Amino acid sequence: MSRKSDGNLGEQQACEYLEQQGLQLIEKNFSCDIGEIDLVMQHQDILVFVEVKYRANENLATVVEQITEKQCRRIRQVAQFYLIKAKYNEHRTNLRFDVVAISGFPYELQWLPDAF
Repeated sequence: MSRKSDGNLGEQQACEYLEQQGLQLIEKNFSCDIGEIDLVMQHQDILVFVEVKYRANENLATVVEQITEKQCRRIRQVAQFYLIKAKYNEHRTNLRFDVVAISGFPYELQWLPDAF
């Protein structure tokens, strides 16, 4: 499988898992000039931006460790753009940034709510 198809499959696995946990999908792969957010979901009254990290040959700790402060800043910037485009009031909207780390096959999945 290619890296892109592995990533897409990982995003699908993450989405299905989060839906089983009670989150509702709003949008997949929201992108703008700044970057992309893998999943935008709703969890009760919280708008959740989800970064999905997939690695085929590494343990979950290593996958999580690969999320840099620069990536976190970029995701926050993309989220601000999303809020404007989708006409949310960013000062009145409850936000959360989650990470779903997936490694190996069969998949091992770890959900980190409010990761950054």
